[in-house]
Amino acid sequence: MVIFIHNNRGFSLVEYMIAIVILGIGLLALVGLQTTAIRGNFGSKCLTTAVLLAEKRMEEFKNTPFNSLTIGTFSDPNNPLNSSGQTGGIFSRTWAIQNYSGSTYMRQITVTISWMEAGRNRSIFYNTVISR
Repeated sequence: MVIFIHNNRGFSLVEYMIAIVILGIGLLALVGLQTTAIRGNFGSKCLTTAVLLAEKRMEEFKNTPFNSLTIGTFSDPNNPLNSSGQTGGIFSRTWAIQNYSGSTYMRQITVTISWMEAGRNRSIFYNTVISR
């Protein structure tokens, strides 16, 4: 009868290498998720800023007397805008004022905010109708 005595005190080099490969694959997946999260956060920040810029301009129109709402298409003189509406950002703000459904007693106002994000053009539109 032969008795084998095994000395199981530790890990072999192969087990270490397998563990390092598995850890490396996991870390690479986390780096990819982090990149996606950063890109998503930047996109959300841009969208929120664009909405705030459009709302700010729309509130100015709502506080403007009806007879001062000139029909036409206009561009913000401070373009490109930053998040506070001052010159020096990535946002472009334009607006169009026209008669609503042919009525001279109502104006349709459309505010458009445009910007470049990740090499693509993005834009939002805000519409409202103001009556005399």
